Amino acid sequence: MTTLISALVLLTALALGFFYYRAMQEQLLSAQDKLFQATSAQITGNIAENSARAATTTELLANSGLAYSYSMEERVNYTGQLVAALKSNPALQALYVGYPNGDFFLVRRLDDAARKALPDARADADWAVQMVSQQPDGLAEQRFSFINKQLQPVQPELLMRRPYDPRQRPWYQLAETRHGAVSTQPYRFSTTGLVGLTFAHQNDDQSAIAGADIRLLTLGDILRRNLPSPSAHMAIINQNHDVLVSSDSHEADLQPQALAESGDSALATLGALWAHGKPVPATLEWQGQTWHVAVSMLPGSGRHQLVMVMPHSELFASGQQIAARAAWIPLFILVLMLPLGWGLSRLLSQPLRQLVLASERIRSMDFSHRELAPTPVRELNELMAASEEMKVTIRDFIGLSHSIVAENALEQLLHTVLQSAMRALPAQRGGLWLMDEHRLAPSCSLDEAGKPLLLGPLPLDESVLATALASNDAQQLAANPALVPVEMRSLLGADTQQLVLLPLRLESKALLGLLVLSSDQAMDSSGTAHRSHYLKALAGFASIAIDNRRLASALQQLMKSLVELIAGAIDAKSPYTGGHCQRVPALAQALAEAAHQTKDGALAGFQLNADDREALYIASWLHDCGKVTTPEYVVDKATKLETLYDRIHEIRMRFELLKRDAEVACWQGIAAGGDRAVLQRHCAEEQALLDEEFAFVAHCNQGSEFMSDEDLARLQAIARRRWTRTLDDRLGLGPMELARLAAIPQPALPVSEPLLADKAEHLIPRPDAETMPPDNRWGFKLQEPLLLYHKGELNNLSIRRGTLTEEERYKINAHMIETIEMLSALPFPGHLAQVPEIACGHHERMDGNGYPRRLKGSEMSVLARIMAIADVFEALTAADRPYKPAKPLSEALPIMRQMAESGHLDPELYMLFLHSGVWRSYAEHYLGQEQADVIDIKSYLIQGIKQHH
Repeated sequence: MTTLISALVLLTALALGFFYYRAMQEQLLSAQDKLFQATSAQITGNIAENSARAATTTELLANSGLAYSYSMEERVNYTGQLVAALKSNPALQALYVGYPNGDFFLVRRLDDAARKALPDARADADWAVQMVSQQPDGLAEQRFSFINKQLQPVQPELLMRRPYDPRQRPWYQLAETRHGAVSTQPYRFSTTGLVGLTFAHQNDDQSAIAGADIRLLTLGDILRRNLPSPSAHMAIINQNHDVLVSSDSHEADLQPQALAESGDSALATLGALWAHGKPVPATLEWQGQTWHVAVSMLPGSGRHQLVMVMPHSELFASGQQIAARAAWIPLFILVLMLPLGWGLSRLLSQPLRQLVLASERIRSMDFSHRELAPTPVRELNELMAASEEMKVTIRDFIGLSHSIVAENALEQLLHTVLQSAMRALPAQRGGLWLMDEHRLAPSCSLDEAGKPLLLGPLPLDESVLATALASNDAQQLAANPALVPVEMRSLLGADTQQLVLLPLRLESKALLGLLVLSSDQAMDSSGTAHRSHYLKALAGFASIAIDNRRLASALQQLMKSLVELIAGAIDAKSPYTGGHCQRVPALAQALAEAAHQTKDGALAGFQLNADDREALYIASWLHDCGKVTTPEYVVDKATKLETLYDRIHEIRMRFELLKRDAEVACWQGIAAGGDRAVLQRHCAEEQALLDEEFAFVAHCNQGSEFMSDEDLARLQAIARRRWTRTLDDRLGLGPMELARLAAIPQPALPVSEPLLADKAEHLIPRPDAETMPPDNRWGFKLQEPLLLYHKGELNNLSIRRGTLTEEERYKINAHMIETIEMLSALPFPGHLAQVPEIACGHHERMDGNGYPRRLKGSEMSVLARIMAIADVFEALTAADRPYKPAKPLSEALPIMRQMAESGHLDPELYMLFLHSGVWRSYAEHYLGQEQADVIDIKSYLIQGIKQHH
């Protein structure tokens, strides 16, 4: 306030001085403009005077004998006349005549500029004579002679052959089209670079055209004489903004250049503005000074302009001196008025400063109560009261917003919104309905005691509701029971004065719900309007929060459904592993909850929050998602020879052929005269041996028992039997299979082959895409087999335990690689970032010998170790594995104990698994009665580990 009043006094005092100073500026500007226009007129006059002389000279020359001469020898005789004409008019630089046949005769003054253009001229030469004659080859013969003041040659004549035709010059063509003397616009001469213009005149019979180049010798001096101040600059420019002449240099030293390139000056700054297409400013800034700019067209010179720049400090120097003397008057007024303004401003500024401090506290989120001292100004007191009310409102709304945003559960969020709205009105009862398809379903209700009320779904076509829902504002209804829908009658009390219906809408105008408040107090119009705006803001914020929470819940449910869908698809892929991806989550979540509740042991500090539970849920359902890439025939391989089909059928057919061969050999021997009885007995023995050997091979194919060294030796012996193939084994194959076999030589038929063989076509190499580099970014540490698959019959039948070859076992184990790569590629939010780590640790071991990354127990989270126990227990007790029968608890638990003791499983979690009864609950839900054969777990405990509670 002090500054404002002082400023008003100061402005009043300075107004007179300012307007006086402006008047002085306008007078100075007017005087300067007049001087500038006079300079322009003087320059124009100089050009006009020299132009008149040149026009007369060219007219005389066009009608002289030189114009009618036809040989160079005759024309040379007129050299003296041309030199005399040049001497009499210093502004003329050259005189010349052009002829219709292309001949040209010129006499040029050798001044400094001409000598630069003709460097071959000697120093004692004063005049140059140029003679041009056209030649049949299209070139022009040009002869240059140099003479002194006595018109005597001073050096040998120069001869050149180069294109030059005066008929193509603008001055010649201009003179051809007009009668009498013509002139070009001022420009720089191409030979000397001097500023001037050309006059030309055609004689009466059009046999020649005479020309004269005029030097504007005095323009620079005129500009310098008319400079209004020592620092001012003036220049003449053409329509392309090229400098023709300026006050800063002598004409003989000038070279053609753009105004923007005319040196470090205010003129160059003006040229730069022109070069960028900007209009001419009245002022410009250069070297920290403001410069006045004036531009004027030169009369009679076409589009040539006179430009001047002058510092404002020099232009207004005298006006500033006058203004300095006049400044004492406003200073006197200022000294007189300031004390009065100071006292008045102090009276008003103190309460305003208090309000500023109060606003600063609000901006800093400080809502503490502090009394503001009253003032004698009524409006300031009202402003203070409004500021306090604003502080309370902002504080309450921020607290309410924090409470609403902090609620993650939708039910609790609705409860918080309803309670906040009831306090804001205030209301004794309230109800909240949310849209459910095509009706409003009751979602939350409260009375003043905090108890729920009985509400019913509201139809949208109710007339009272339709009016309220059509608006975004709160609607006031009279407490007449007849007007209130039956479904909300429970909101009415004995003392109800009004009902407030507030629709909950989104920015898209879609109806989200309805908030109804019942109040026992009647409010005036001002209070109703105030609360209506507040409730509307609350409803808008609550609508967004409710919609976001419902959307988040829907997205969360969608994600869970997708996760379960993927897991179900993986289980459905194989009829033998169906349910694995559904049973492991049940085990893992139950064991994690048990770990969360334990109070002692190594797991006493383990706690689960909502984010951990969600991460475990997703990880457990997707822990085997990589199996979607594992071939089904490998996962479901029930026998050693099984691929897409069981190849035992091929081997059976070979045994059949050998039995048939034995019978054929028998009959052939009989036909040849052999002993019938001996041959038949030998045939029967051979066929019996073949039956026994096939039974042994078929037994080896089962993979249910361990293969001893004796079994392997017998299998090798059987394999050495031979059978004869007479058909091409590549007929009928597909193109991909044929391409793979193309590099393998094909023997001539018939061919004798081993009964059981590991052929070259059984060895499928590992492609580059299937190779895992040692420095992979996931840290996989797996020993890759050299082959992708080894389908050799003998190799598969020689598997000592189970049905899988080394390559097939690696392929199954590689599902963990696919799982890690797939889950790592998903953009999990921050609270689910641990999902890949939890899901991909169930094949790791506590001792670091697991796969695929050989992590140790200390490098895995508790949830990842829980997944390992859940996966192992489910696999041991599963009844749907093709390669093993389901194990009862009496067999599964000892195996798990041994795995915990040997560094495979976490012993602490294993003990918790037993003591918590997770195994028992799982058995009751998922195992048959014949498997649930354990009652007492004492014999399965690990000694030395404290019991969990």
